[in-house]
Amino acid sequence: MPHTGLLHDIGSGISHKALILRKIILEKKDPADVARETNHSQKAVDRYLNDYHRVKTAYMHNPDIEYIHLVTNLSKYLIKQYVEIICHETN
Repeated sequence: MPHTGLLHDIGSGISHKALILRKIILEKKDPADVARETNHSQKAVDRYLNDYHRVKTAYMHNPDIEYIHLVTNLSKYLIKQYVEIICHETN
């Protein structure tokens, strides 16, 4: 049976970013409430939200993954996850 750490955002493991961001951005829920609902720390939720906004800002300026990587210093894999969330948000 996996422990809680394996179910959270660790490397390329299971991520709850999309769910957390949907609740905050689309459903307009308070990040503190979302942290409790999803059993995540406030720090993790704040990091997801901060990184999301950084990627979205860079993406709107220039959608090239390499550019976003240089601007944000986030991994390309992580950037692709956020871009997918951004694209689903606009649909």
